[in-house]
Amino acid sequence: MHECEIVLVRHGQASFGTDDYDRLSPLGHEQARWLGSYMHTHAMRVDRVSRGSLRRHRETAEGIAQTFAVPPAAEDPRLNELHFDSLAAQYRQATGSGPAESRGEFIEMFPRLFDHWASGKISNAGESYEAFCTRTQAVVDAAVAQGGSTLLVTSGGVIGVTLARVLGLDPRTTADLLINIHNASVHRLIVEDGRLRLSLFNASPHLDPEDRRHARTYI
Repeated sequence: MHECEIVLVRHGQASFGTDDYDRLSPLGHEQARWLGSYMHTHAMRVDRVSRGSLRRHRETAEGIAQTFAVPPAAEDPRLNELHFDSLAAQYRQATGSGPAESRGEFIEMFPRLFDHWASGKISNAGESYEAFCTRTQAVVDAAVAQGGSTLLVTSGGVIGVTLARVLGLDPRTTADLLINIHNASVHRLIVEDGRLRLSLFNASPHLDPEDRRHARTYI
């Protein structure tokens, strides 16, 4: 059996609350460079890199490459994130609920939203939950077929459903899992005994120094 690992990285902090969310904040750029430096220091093996087509994916991959010599990143839209605003609007319309006003309310709402999506009551800008899972699964399956070590720069939703497939999680549990996925976090899958297994989840060792702990962000 050939050696195979897939490393999924969530993009750095984006520009939440601005006119253009889909770009890294100054902190997001730092998170990406710090991660690249950590990968370089620990001589991580990377045979190939793929990223989503969103700006925050490109800027994260570029930030990693500033401090770690990796192959050029191939663009793959299958790694793009779900359309949360569309899902949330449809969920509120279907349930008559208002927007989440706090993180506590969001944590209560988000798993129910995923249940609605998985059951076909709402869609991801026209994309079903099954279709979203299928397109993300195809990227991972292609990486497994290539063997070696593949770095995928993507978003929390993609990481969540990928791990859900490996761990056999239902949509509600999947939503609970991805709520706490950090920006610029690292997740590793390995192939063992012919199947994918999770060997690392939500790691951010590049943010362990005391002067960087403020950089553990979610959005």
